[in-house]
Amino acid sequence: MAGLPSDSLYTTPVMNATVPLSVWRLGASGVAAVIGFSLLIPYTAIRLEGLGHSATAIGVFSAIPWLAVLALAPFIARLAQIIGGSTMYVQAALISAPFPLVFALTENYLVWCAINFLIGVAAALRWIVSEAWVVDLVPADRRGRAVGLYETSLGFSFMCGPLLLTPFAPDSPIPAFIAIGLWTLSWLLASGLPATPAREGDERPRESSFALVLRAVPAAIVAAVVGGAFETGLTGIGAYWGLSIGLSAAEAALLAAALGAGSFMAQYPAGWLADKISVDRTVRGALVCLIATSCAAPFLAIGATGAMVTAFLWGGAGGMLYTLAMIRVGHGFSGTALLRATASVVSGYTIGCTAGPTLIGLAMEASPRLGLPVTLALLASLAIAAHIASTRAKR
Repeated sequence: MAGLPSDSLYTTPVMNATVPLSVWRLGASGVAAVIGFSLLIPYTAIRLEGLGHSATAIGVFSAIPWLAVLALAPFIARLAQIIGGSTMYVQAALISAPFPLVFALTENYLVWCAINFLIGVAAALRWIVSEAWVVDLVPADRRGRAVGLYETSLGFSFMCGPLLLTPFAPDSPIPAFIAIGLWTLSWLLASGLPATPAREGDERPRESSFALVLRAVPAAIVAAVVGGAFETGLTGIGAYWGLSIGLSAAEAALLAAALGAGSFMAQYPAGWLADKISVDRTVRGALVCLIATSCAAPFLAIGATGAMVTAFLWGGAGGMLYTLAMIRVGHGFSGTALLRATASVVSGYTIGCTAGPTLIGLAMEASPRLGLPVTLALLASLAIAAHIASTRAKR
């Protein structure tokens, strides 16, 4: 289509015999990156707890990469036009690969925070571009299931990362080196990925300002905020909560794995329901599940098994919300507009990832056992009210 830069990852890959290997490589690169990232989140939280840092300090540290994503998200579309989407994606993978070495070589909290910010910058550069590429890949009538399948692979990755942590002592440097290896593999898989032409006949808007896109999808952004708090935002501070209710370090790491397992299991059903029922009704059902699970958590999370079930439900219903938000913007936009819409959803998700652990950390200072579930129940309750109000306003 006219007006699109030649090297742009927000153009649409065509699924034919000449490019499926490239599509699979993009997915595999994302899986390797996410496994490394989800390994580092509980690893660093447990390490910081062992070094004597408070729940608030751990919550702030967990929020830092999401602050970087939030700051950079509105500029990704413009950066992709200037640098080239594929170049930006691959170079971010290469530059960030050695970052986890810092967690093995030093125990300085401020240095850890600085490198965590840079990890967030690299994640933003790759995340938004790749999500828009995948969403733009499929026709509308199959978009929910296709996006759900893609997000299933990422949910599987979030589950695998913490599982890789469990054989090692909390102060072992080995998980940091595993993350370096995974991120190096992610770069290798992405190297040489081509930008492909947009599909003809797509009538969705291809160009729109960031502000206009933001105003067009408020319900999707609300869903993304809560999805971020319940899915990724809980991975680090949730491990700390596990320690506070009497779990061992290994069990606390498995709590993070249970969150990932729930997300993994829920992604394709979320897409199927979005295709068969509606995105909005599925979002509200997920929010109701989150409220019920959070209210039941003080009674359910007694011992390791109950805590794992609670985390699984949180990860499942929370993980659905981000996928549903991506399906919603995929129905409304393509091209550059889709890249900006994806950035708005990622911004909302990042707000949840950032605010969630920070608020939970503060609440846990007052009540180590109840601070987390009470905060989550309030957040989900506010979200369902905001979601209903935003969808009514659009009618």
